[in-house]
Amino acid sequence: MKTILPIPSLLFLLLIAIATSLQAAKQPNILFIMTDQHHARMLSSAGNPYLKTRALDSMAKSGIRFSNAYVTNPVCVPSRISMATGMMPGRFGVFNNGMKATIPKKVSDNSLGKLIKSGGYDTFYGGKVHMAPVLSPLKAGYDEYCKDQRDKLPDACIEFMTRKRDKPFFAVASFINPHDICFAYNARQPNRKGKPLVDKLYKEAQALPADKLPPLPKNSAIPEREPDAIEATMKVTATTPAKLIRKDYNERDWRNYRWIYCRLTERVDAQIGRLLDAIKKNGLEGNTLVIFTSDHGDMDGSHRLASKNVFYENSVGVPFIMQYKGVIPPGQVDEKSLVSNGLDVLPTLCDYAGVEVPGYLLGRSLRSVAEKQGDNARRPYVVAENNTGRMIRSDHYKYCVYTSGKIRESLVDLRADPGEMKNLAGKAGFEKHLNRHREFLKQWIRESNDVTAKTFAVEPN
Repeated sequence: MKTILPIPSLLFLLLIAIATSLQAAKQPNILFIMTDQHHARMLSSAGNPYLKTRALDSMAKSGIRFSNAYVTNPVCVPSRISMATGMMPGRFGVFNNGMKATIPKKVSDNSLGKLIKSGGYDTFYGGKVHMAPVLSPLKAGYDEYCKDQRDKLPDACIEFMTRKRDKPFFAVASFINPHDICFAYNARQPNRKGKPLVDKLYKEAQALPADKLPPLPKNSAIPEREPDAIEATMKVTATTPAKLIRKDYNERDWRNYRWIYCRLTERVDAQIGRLLDAIKKNGLEGNTLVIFTSDHGDMDGSHRLASKNVFYENSVGVPFIMQYKGVIPPGQVDEKSLVSNGLDVLPTLCDYAGVEVPGYLLGRSLRSVAEKQGDNARRPYVVAENNTGRMIRSDHYKYCVYTSGKIRESLVDLRADPGEMKNLAGKAGFEKHLNRHREFLKQWIRESNDVTAKTFAVEPN
């Protein structure tokens, strides 16, 4: 027997539906938060028991967390250029930090800040930039710019967001941490330049009993048949000399490193918490979209590596959380969608701002997925690039091909081997999967005009 709701109940539900629809249709305020060198598992909501990320956990609880989000390049400058333009950074000649970008006027005129500004927003950029000069905030559509990327940034961002205004705001809060983990090796070396905070944390870690430190990760060993280019291209002169660390660090060193990384992440989480608290306190939650991600991760001891610029999960995988109270249903964890934060951030923000995106972009808006309105033609793979090669991440496989080395390809079944310990490329029984991913790369080269990858892509058998 069907239950018939009384007329008042039907009217109440109808009014709620209309209110939700009207809220979703109007331009929300937008807060876009970025951290630096923050891998996807550095969230207690992602199951990491060695830290407490209360602010980011509250975002995940209130909205949606995408568990398979990847950067377009696991290094600061190219990744940030990508998020600002919605394009692969290699199309501008940028595959690593220090490379100069050649960005066409058509692209710079349609960068993130300028597009959102064109939708009638007051705009603010605070914190780390680390991009091409043409994309510096005051040239790229932002009305105001706060240089501080640490403790002063929350106050500046809050002051901007809570002003009385007759138009919506778009605020970017780009925090430096937990990037200071780069100086953990220096803290261990008395004659190397470090950071006072990291030096302090190193002394605290060193004084702790071993049972108070995170253990080694389960995948701390060097993988079977690791491609040669991964270690060969590491620089011993880098701030984080991963090649030296891989050789020199003992178990205690790694556990100190991981403890420091947790504390730096908690520190930036507290700064983010101040922004979220201000939004709530000032009654802005119901009309503010908040998106959080990072420019790349950190190896965090996996495979005896620190830092980034490799295609392992901890380097290329990042957090991605969306919160919009009353519009995005709460408590979602999306484990199916493959998100490219460099390609998808700009279309997503433009979708909410009511701004048309340029037709040349390859990214997609995540709005329909976040709001449970459909999967928006879920893509079969995402791509990452750097100066050593390319990565294709598909349903549950990861394929990488490198420019040099005796072992140039890797194929990992992430469902069976989430720690990426076994390279299946060249092993009997996996030829079909290997060739499928080689075909994916050929398709990507055609679709994205990745002319550089043509020179080292492997033809399917």
